[in-house]
Amino acid sequence: MNGHLSDEQWAAAVLNENEQAVAEHLGECATCRAEVRSFAPAAGAAQTQARKMMEQPEAFWRRQREDISKRIAARDFIHPWKRWIWVTATVMLVFLASSLLSRHSAPPLQTAAEPDPDDALMLSVQRSIQTDLPQALRPAALLTQEISRAEAVRRNP
Repeated sequence: MNGHLSDEQWAAAVLNENEQAVAEHLGECATCRAEVRSFAPAAGAAQTQARKMMEQPEAFWRRQREDISKRIAARDFIHPWKRWIWVTATVMLVFLASSLLSRHSAPPLQTAAEPDPDDALMLSVQRSIQTDLPQALRPAALLTQEISRAEAVRRNP
């Protein structure tokens, strides 16, 4: 093996996992062998501490289960039907708001007896432009109308 051990190989060497390439390299390289020996006491102590922590009496594990069960029982879960109530209420509010806003954004009705011929001509031109618009360009037309309306409102509050 050329070079030194990779991170995975270091872990295998420190944890005494049998890997032939690692064992061969440690047999040949004194530097890596000395470094593995320096890690061995710390790794052994960590393994011993982990084993001690795992070897708890049955009473300890029973208390753990009871504590966890109590926390789960005390937790207030939201029932699915409550979520549907909130969803329905939200949808209704959005619908109500959109209907109210659409009423206020509609232009006022003119009660004049005779329409202005220039306005009638402009309306017919606008209708023909809107109806002759290809399907793919209709969203762009709506966007330009909204921009024009917003600009008119900004100029004439």
